[in-house]
Amino acid sequence: MSVCFRTLLSLLLFGFTTSTLVAQTAGQNLIPMLDLKLAQISGNWTKTDRQLTVSGKNARLMLPMNVAGSYSVTIEFTRKSGDQSIGVILPVGSRQCLLNLSLFQGEAHGIGLIDGKLARNNQTTRKPGTLKNNHPYRLIIEVDLNQNKASIAAELDGRPLFNWQGNPESLSLHEVWKLPQTDRVGLYTNADVTFHSLQFTRLSPNMRMIKPAVAKKEAQNAANTPVLLYDLMHGERPAVGLDEMSKKQKFLVQNSSQSLTEDLLKQVDLLYLRGPAKAFSKDEQQAIIQFVQNGGALLLVMDEERRMSLAQTQVNQILAPFGMKLTDDLPYLHNCGAMAKAGLINASDRELPYSGGRAVTGGTSFAFQLDQAGKPAEAFAAYQQVKEGGKIIVLAEGMAAGLMGTQEGIRLSGVSRNPARTTYWGKDSVLFMNDVITWLLSKNK
Repeated sequence: MSVCFRTLLSLLLFGFTTSTLVAQTAGQNLIPMLDLKLAQISGNWTKTDRQLTVSGKNARLMLPMNVAGSYSVTIEFTRKSGDQSIGVILPVGSRQCLLNLSLFQGEAHGIGLIDGKLARNNQTTRKPGTLKNNHPYRLIIEVDLNQNKASIAAELDGRPLFNWQGNPESLSLHEVWKLPQTDRVGLYTNADVTFHSLQFTRLSPNMRMIKPAVAKKEAQNAANTPVLLYDLMHGERPAVGLDEMSKKQKFLVQNSSQSLTEDLLKQVDLLYLRGPAKAFSKDEQQAIIQFVQNGGALLLVMDEERRMSLAQTQVNQILAPFGMKLTDDLPYLHNCGAMAKAGLINASDRELPYSGGRAVTGGTSFAFQLDQAGKPAEAFAAYQQVKEGGKIIVLAEGMAAGLMGTQEGIRLSGVSRNPARTTYWGKDSVLFMNDVITWLLSKNK
C-alpha cells in the first residue's frame, strides 16, 4: 500500500487533522492526493496520477493543509504557452500575499501586495520577469515567521529571486487572488500550465530549504566577476537599467532586503544606495564605513529633502569619515539640467537631467548643476578615493540614476514640478551611469 493511499485512508477513516497530513507528506508530491472538487476555486483544472494541468484566467486552487508558522513550498511546473503570470498564494501569519512570476506579460517577478504596492513596483521587484514556455521550472519558496517579523525567500531553478524581510502586517491580497480559507497555500495562474510536483514542508527553527540569498563571494565569483549589491531595505525603489549594464560590463547584481552587515558586505564589491528614505541604523552605518575603508565601493544617490530626508536617513554620518557631505536643498530651478565633465569618471562631457536637488561638498567634483545661463554652478556629483582601494561616488539629485532625460528636452521648459508636463533635458544618463559604475568596479584606477 502506497504512503499516499495510507495517508488518505487515515484521513477518511480516523479523521486525522491537517497537521497529521503535513507530517506524513513532508517532501512528497501532493498532487496524487488532491481532491479537485475540494481544491479548485476557479479555472479549468484537470489531474492525472501525478500531474496537474490548468487553463484560463484567474484560475485558483487551494492545497489541503492548514498553515501556521514557518514553512517551505517546492513547485515544479511548465508553462505551455503565452506570457501570462503564475502565482503562489502564501499565508504569512494572519496575512496573505501572492508571489507572482511573469506578471504583466513578463514585465517582472515579485511579491504583492507589500504596503499596498504591486509586485511590479516594490522592493521585491525583479525585472524582467520572463519565463520560457515548455521549460520545466523548479520554484522553492521559504516563509519564515518570528513574532512580528517575517521573511519570504524564493529561488527559481537554483537562482535567488529575492529575500523580503519585514512586518507581516504590511502584506495583503487583492480580492481576485483570495482563497476561501486564509491559512491555506494556493496556486493562482492566468496561463496554461502543467504542475509536475507540489511539496510542502513545515520548517523547524534550524531547518532551511534555501541557501542565503548572497552566497560567498569566492564561490559566486569564481571567474572574478564583480558583485553589485542593490539595497532595497531602506525605502529605495527598484533598480533602473542595471540588468542591461550588468550584461554589458559583466558584473552580477544582487538585490537585498535585509539589514546591511559587515558579513554581508564582505561578499560584494559595490554597494548601491539609490534614494534611501529610511534610517540606516548605527550598526549599518559602521558596516558601510568599514566596507569602504576595507576597499569596497559605494554609490549613494539622494534627492530633495521632501523625498529623502538627511535627518531621517543619516547618510551624512556615513559620508563624514571620508570628508564628504550632502547640503540642504538648492534653490529650485525647473529643468535646469546638469553637466558632467570629461575626466577620471566620464570619457567625455555628459548632458544630464537635473530639476530640484542638493549639492555635495568634499571629494572631487565632476558634475555640476547648470544655472539660469547654462553655466556649471553647484557640484551635484563628487568622488572620493580611499586608502586600501575604497571608492565613493555621491549624486545629490536622482534623475540621472533613474535614467531620465531625453534628446528632445529643452532646458528650463515645462511645468514646474510636473513630470507629466515636462520633457527633461539631459540625453546622456545611460552613458553617465555606465561611466560611474565602470569606475567604481574598476581596480587600481
